[in-house]
Parts: sequence; C-alpha cells; structure tokens
Amino acid sequence: ESIPGIIIQLSAIVSTINSGNNVTMMAYLSLLVSLLTTGFISATISYDYDTHPLKRAFNPEFYGYVPDDGRKRAFLFVTMILLSATQVLFKATLIIILAFIGSRFPLYYIL
Repeated sequence: ESIPGIIIQLSAIVSTINSGNNVTMMAYLSLLVSLLTTGFISATISYDYDTHPLKRAFNPEFYGYVPDDGRKRAFLFVTMILLSATQVLFKATLIIILAFIGSRFPLYYIL
C-alpha cells in the first residue's frame, strides 16, 4: 500500500510545483512518513531473515551480515531503513518522470 501511495503523493507534489503553487509542509511530511514506513518494513524483513537461527545454521556464508554488537546492529538497521526509503524514492521519481514524458512509459518500465 505504501509504494502506490508514495507514487500518488509524489505525483501530486510534482503537479503542484509545475502549476506554480506552493507545496505544503504536510505533503512533504506525508511523503517522508510513507517512505520511512516502506523502508522500515523492508529493513525488518531483511533483518529478521538474517538473524533467524535456522537460516544462519543452514547457510552461514549467505546469512550473518547483521553483527552481534547492539550498537552496530542498530546502526545497520537505521542504514537499511534509509537505503530502502531512498531506493523507493528514486524509483517512484523515475516513474513520475516517465509518466510526464508519456503515459505508456511507466508501464514499460514496470514490465
């Protein structure tokens, strides 16, 4: 739900800017919350998968990038949230740019 919401919010922000109107701080805040929510979900899935004892025992070469130190774990988790949120922002921005160029281009990108 968050990713389509991000695309809609970003499209509304870009349309508002293109029409010469001011974008409210709440629009930016809403976009930020959606991005961080998506980043948090993505980071949680990766974190839980990596720290699962059976996964680590089954394939220790692949799993185990989450360190045992608490501070390092927290830093890694925050970094994963920000990385995921930034990646979603870039992909959503690309979809919006493609939509402004031509209505079929986002579909070509997604497929």
